[in-house]
Amino acid sequence: MADFSIVADVSTALLKLLRAQMCPSPISAPESIRLAAPTDKNADFQLGLYLYDLRELSEFRSGSVRRGADNVRRNPPRPLSLSYVLFLNGKAQIAAGAEAEQRILGRAIQVLSDYPTIDVNEAHPFAEELEDPASITLLSMTLEEKSKLWSVLNQPYQLGVYFTVSPLMLSSRREDSFTRVREVEFRGEVAR
Repeated sequence: MADFSIVADVSTALLKLLRAQMCPSPISAPESIRLAAPTDKNADFQLGLYLYDLRELSEFRSGSVRRGADNVRRNPPRPLSLSYVLFLNGKAQIAAGAEAEQRILGRAIQVLSDYPTIDVNEAHPFAEELEDPASITLLSMTLEEKSKLWSVLNQPYQLGVYFTVSPLMLSSRREDSFTRVREVEFRGEVAR
């Protein structure tokens, strides 16, 4: 199970993957791909990676407390799904041109399809135990759903690549010690 930094660590792992696979073509410099919000005023990047939603995956949730061999009870981990959009920087779009923008988004989809998982153990070395890889899944969102996301950000709709990374198991730091019963002694008469 992963500690709280798993969200940032997965975002960083995605950024490294995109930079390694998309540079020098179709994006010339790795610094041109950044963790950014569509509302960022900075024009120093071409492709932005934005985490727009984080939610619990109830189908992976375990309600039982975990009892360790170290006489400690831990709350169950929270299974998370992270939702991202890859978008072209509005200020950088003008210089790139429509054909270059489409090449960038096409290559981004190709990278996410060629590398369909994130190795959580590599991305987040602080995990207490080995984790299963998290899947990268392209989302089939309607134009209306995408438009709602952009309107919440007070931005005009623009083309993007929408995907999730899941499941990520966020551990709990709440622990309770307990003492195991080793012997039981009964005194008195046995009732019949």
